Amino acid sequence: MIRRDTSRILLVGEATSPMHATLCAASPRSEIVAAPTVFDAIAELTAEEYSAVFCPTEPIERRPESAVATLRNVAGDARVILFGHPTLEPLARKMLQHGADDYIVTPIEATEVSHVLTRRLRHLDPPAQTRDTTEIPSSPMPSIKSEYLPTVSPAQASEIDPNIFLDALLNHPIDAPTAAVAQVNRIMAPVRISLLQHNDAPPPATDGFVAFSQPVDRQRQDAPILYLQAPAHSDEPKTRKLLEDLSAGFAKLTTLQNRFLHLKELATTDELTGLANSRWFRERLTKIMEIARKRKTPVTLLLFDIDDFKKYNDRYGHGVGDEILKQTAQLMRRCVREHDLVARIGGDEFAVIFWENQGPRTVRDPHAEPDTAPGRPPQTPAIMCKRFQSLLSKHTFSALGRDGRGTLTISGGLATAFWDAATPEELIAAADKALMFGAKRSGKNSIALVGEENRA
Repeated sequence: MIRRDTSRILLVGEATSPMHATLCAASPRSEIVAAPTVFDAIAELTAEEYSAVFCPTEPIERRPESAVATLRNVAGDARVILFGHPTLEPLARKMLQHGADDYIVTPIEATEVSHVLTRRLRHLDPPAQTRDTTEIPSSPMPSIKSEYLPTVSPAQASEIDPNIFLDALLNHPIDAPTAAVAQVNRIMAPVRISLLQHNDAPPPATDGFVAFSQPVDRQRQDAPILYLQAPAHSDEPKTRKLLEDLSAGFAKLTTLQNRFLHLKELATTDELTGLANSRWFRERLTKIMEIARKRKTPVTLLLFDIDDFKKYNDRYGHGVGDEILKQTAQLMRRCVREHDLVARIGGDEFAVIFWENQGPRTVRDPHAEPDTAPGRPPQTPAIMCKRFQSLLSKHTFSALGRDGRGTLTISGGLATAFWDAATPEELIAAADKALMFGAKRSGKNSIALVGEENRA
C-alpha cells in the first residue's frame, strides 16, 4: 500500500456530487478522491492509503452487510463513514455493527462534516427502550434488470446486482470469480454462464439454447472470456446487454482478485528465496497443528541453518551469500512432499513443517518393530532430512568456484507434535533446543531429534 504524507479522503460517488463539494469545504487540505462505485472504491483501497472513506448508504442498500464488511477489510486504518437521506438512518446505524465507524444524515453543512472527521469513536446504539424499530426500506439496485431476460422471473433477476461480486470477494477471497459464477447461475437459471481462460474451449452448447461470449476486459488479449447460454427465445439485444453488464462486473472482480493475490504473496513470501516467510510460517504452523490435533496425526518441525554461513558472506560477499540461500531453498523443496511447508525465517535460518494432509491414521500394532512403535515420532521427516543432506553434499555451488562441491553443511533440530510439544510455541522451542544443544554442540553437520541420542 502506498503511503502519503497528506490526508486523503475517498468518496464513493462522482466528483460532481454535492458531497464532494462538502468534503472539499470541510477539509480543504485533504485530497478528495472520487470512486464511482463501491467496487471501484475497494479497488482503490487495495492500492492506496486513506484516512477516511465516505460511502452513500442508498447504493449499498441491497446487500449492506457485505459491502460495509468488505470496505472495512480493505480500508485499513481509514474510517468508514456512511451518509444518506434521513429515511436510511436505521440502516446506517445497523451498519455500525458490520464495520462502519460513523454515519451522517444529508444534507449536511461542511462544519458538521469537519466535526465528524475529527470524531474518533463510533456511535453507540441507543438504549433498548428508545431504539428505532422502523422497518428498513428495501429497493434493490437496478444494475441488472428483470426485463433483460423474459425467461427469468422479476423476483429472481432483481436479486442480481454488483453486490454479488462483493459477496464473492468477501467470502471466497482466494477464488472469488468461481464463487460469483456459481451465485449468478443459481439466480439466473435456466440461463447459465461460464468464465473461461482465453484459450479454453467453450462448453458444449445445450439444445434449445443460444450462446454468447465476450472478454471481460477488451484491453487485454489474455483476459478471461465470459460465456453465456440463454434459451433460444430470449431477447437477443437484452441478453447481450446482460452479458456486457456481467462482463464489467467480472472485469472489476478479476482485477481485485489479482491485487489481493499479489498483496497476499508480498505479505507471505520471502522475496529472496520464494519460500514462505516467518509470518506465514507461524500462521500455517498454528493452523496445521489444529488440523492434526483433530485428525490425530503428527506434525514434525525441522529448524536448520547453514553451518558457518557468515564466513561465506565475509569471503565471497553478500551476493554470493544470497545465491547460496536461494539454491539451498531449491534443494530443500526437492526433498519434501508438495504439501509440506518450507520457510525462510531469518538470515540463513530455515524451517520445514512435515505433516499429513490425509487422515486419520490407523492404530499401529503395539508389537511392531521399534521404528514404527506407538509413541515414537514418524521416521519420514528424518529420511527426508538425510536426503537433503545428501543432495547438499553433492551439489556444486558454482558461485563458490572450485571449492563449491560438498562445501556446505547444515545443522538442524527435529521435534514432533504431539510427542515433544502441545502448542506451536512449544514445538518451535523444542526444535530450536535440539538444533542449538544437540546438532551444534555435536560438531555441526547433523540433525538432532528430540528425545534421541542418535542423530539423523
